Amino acid sequence: MLFICVLAVIAIFIYSGQSRKERIAAVELVQQENNVAAARAAEKAAQDAATARAQAVQDAAAERASFLARYVNGGFSKVPGTKTMALVVATQDGKPDSAMGTALASRFKSAAINVSTSFFKPEFVSDNLFGTIFDGSTEVLNRLELAHSLDALLLARETVKFSRNPAALDNVLTANVQLQIQVVPVAGNVQSQSWAFTANGAGFSQGEALQMAKERLIKQIASDTTMSLGF
Repeated sequence: MLFICVLAVIAIFIYSGQSRKERIAAVELVQQENNVAAARAAEKAAQDAATARAQAVQDAAAERASFLARYVNGGFSKVPGTKTMALVVATQDGKPDSAMGTALASRFKSAAINVSTSFFKPEFVSDNLFGTIFDGSTEVLNRLELAHSLDALLLARETVKFSRNPAALDNVLTANVQLQIQVVPVAGNVQSQSWAFTANGAGFSQGEALQMAKERLIKQIASDTTMSLGF
């Protein structure tokens, strides 16, 4: 205890022995060191923030590319002097119907209208982006950046109901298929339009009845004269 007191007294004598100028210099040195440390900390914080921003931009670009790659096939672009449309027909259980899509494409395709049935990947239907757009949402249209490649979407959704007619032969089923068609504008002066078709088919199984109903729908579409895109 005595030793500690002696050291304290010595320190006091040393401090009191320093001139005022020396004490000011010591304080200024400490302040300089603190300023340097603060500047280094600020610089590191700025570098960390810049790195975080760059990473965020990189992550957003990767997410965008992944999103587009999941739903859109590449290599499509608008052709001057024509309207370009992507056509998708979705079944009731969330799958593309290529046969019905081919029938609709043949109905609308012309020298002035280019209709693609392969613009979208199957996930466009199975992940319900098709349903979201069909029901009126435009957010997905913007995320897919469709205006760069398309003027409009031609979407069709099938609804199927099965029934059994008690007066018919045993085990004969009837399939009622309704096809709702929409033109969804993407860019330019394309207007929204919609049409609906219905057909029945009979068979000893749901598959047979459904096939007959779809064949009748395809014939209706091929012979229809009421549908017009207006461009």
